[in-house]
Amino acid sequence: MGKKFNGSLPSIPDDVIFYEIFPRLPVKSLHRFRCIARSFRVLTSEKRFLDVVRCYGPRRQLISFPRLLPLEIDLYNANFSVWPYGPGFSLATAIDDPFINRCIYINVINGFMCRANESRNVVIMNNATNEVSLLPNYEPPLRCDGHYVYFVYDPHTDIYKVLRTMTFRTITGATTPLMRYSIFTLGNEKWVCFDHPGLLQYGNSRSVCIDGILYLNNFRESCGCYVMGIYSVQNDSFSTILYPKGLDQSKYDDCHLIELNGSLAIIDIDFVLPDGITLWRKQKGSRLDDGASWVQQSIKFPRYWITANRLCARYCFSNNLKGEIVMGKTSILTGNNCCLLIYNTDNETWREIKLLGIVNRVLCGDLRVDEYVQTPLLLSQISHPR
Repeated sequence: MGKKFNGSLPSIPDDVIFYEIFPRLPVKSLHRFRCIARSFRVLTSEKRFLDVVRCYGPRRQLISFPRLLPLEIDLYNANFSVWPYGPGFSLATAIDDPFINRCIYINVINGFMCRANESRNVVIMNNATNEVSLLPNYEPPLRCDGHYVYFVYDPHTDIYKVLRTMTFRTITGATTPLMRYSIFTLGNEKWVCFDHPGLLQYGNSRSVCIDGILYLNNFRESCGCYVMGIYSVQNDSFSTILYPKGLDQSKYDDCHLIELNGSLAIIDIDFVLPDGITLWRKQKGSRLDDGASWVQQSIKFPRYWITANRLCARYCFSNNLKGEIVMGKTSILTGNNCCLLIYNTDNETWREIKLLGIVNRVLCGDLRVDEYVQTPLLLSQISHPR
């Protein structure tokens, strides 16, 4: 005869189920729970739950090649938790995207992907839920000299926005250059425009969004001073900051901006014969307009990697959740066309991951690598009270 228990069996607390177990489940499994009860639908759109998913959900790498020729595969997904060819190798699988060709801008934030083509048509996608949203088109009232798109997010207000910047160098009656920027808040129906006289964006900017602030290079004031632009997502306002003192002015256009442990960092690399990178890190708590509040650090590449990979390559830089620097590299001169070098800032070591499955012809495009976590939040729920 089986043993009898007095009282009820112990149960797992709801907080453990909802905020420790569920966030680690695949998004498809979470959406099956949504069909069971309304409480699960509420949970998967709750900000606290989504924040836990972003910290502990399965992480993926989005490898993209903007400015590629039409009809080419330009978007790949890699999962570093699976090593089908052994440690140090990851298989990149193409993402089928029939909605937009020849992207000039690709970015992913909290599982939502933003893509813009040469016509500046903008698409927001959630691959985990198979949702696509085409934003209303925006035609500038005047012919502009530069027109660029950025996807941004403010964690304090939980708001996603798409930013367009347009520069007009020559306007009848104007004495200074005019930058016009328009904002589309996801969940709204229209673009809102602002003007910023005296600020000129003279090229496509590398950018990074940190804690609701978008940092961009390639800006110049009407006085001729080269600066970085900063855009506040919450306030819809533009301002500028100085480059680090000691960074050569010839490197302003090509430097890379990344987030490193919650702070802005600038990476400078010699594109001809690189043997390492120079890292400029903004000191926490320092004023944004203080060009002297940067810490400079030289980081050398592994010697074996320099010999085999440094010629005729394209580079990009980003970060991951661990606070590591992720460098993507493509080269047509080596057997391994695309790889990632990841630098751990704590123990000052590099490790390499070779990406398999990327076709050779994509190497003519720019390179971008972004780490992200798939989200169960529906596009229809963005920018609505949750």
